[in-house]
Amino acid sequence: MASKVDDEVDTGVGQKTLVYLVRHGETDWNVERRFQGQLDVELSKNGLLQADALAQWLAVQPVTFSAIYSSDLKRAALTARIIGERLDLVPRLDPALREINVGEWQGLVASEIEDRFPGELEEWHEKIDTFTLPGGESIPLVQKRVFAAYQQMVERHPGEAIIIVSHGAALTALMAALHDWDLVDTWHTKRARMGNTHVSVAVFDHEHSKHEILLMDSGEHLEAPGDHGGTLDARPNEAAP
Repeated sequence: MASKVDDEVDTGVGQKTLVYLVRHGETDWNVERRFQGQLDVELSKNGLLQADALAQWLAVQPVTFSAIYSSDLKRAALTARIIGERLDLVPRLDPALREINVGEWQGLVASEIEDRFPGELEEWHEKIDTFTLPGGESIPLVQKRVFAAYQQMVERHPGEAIIIVSHGAALTALMAALHDWDLVDTWHTKRARMGNTHVSVAVFDHEHSKHEILLMDSGEHLEAPGDHGGTLDARPNEAAP
């Protein structure tokens, strides 16, 4: 792991909380670039292998984890369970960590969305800070609920290290909140993207109420990097798989 994380551990966390942010393992729908939203899609065979590799990697980190929190959707909850079995921790499931509800887009690929909702996919990309998906949520609403859950979790664990397992759009929105980044710029630059089972590490300083990112989007435990784009980059002219 990056030396900055090691330094934080070596000096003692004190009144800081170390947070390992994890995106769930791969699903077949990730590969197909199909919008999952809050549908309960299972991990693929590769996703299970990714989760196991991540669990082994986390088990040798120079910290002792006190808790694992996870979205209650299957793909995240199973990733968390595999990690928990390796670390001897039982994941705490929290619906606030769920992926964005994509409403009427759930189960569709980009070309199908364009056929049924002409122009809306492009509008979502260009107005990510205001656009509400038909029958679903907006990214600002997702950011609000995930950031609130994150704040509650770090407040419960001063001086400890925890793991949070969530989803691509939810974690991107959370990372933007931690940095106070503009949402549109964050989406267009892709600087907060995380691959499947990739890890970012944040530290929260309770005394100064400040966050610092120590590691971004690490997939060093994988033989091949996890998918970063998926539906977050889906465009209207894409053909169905």
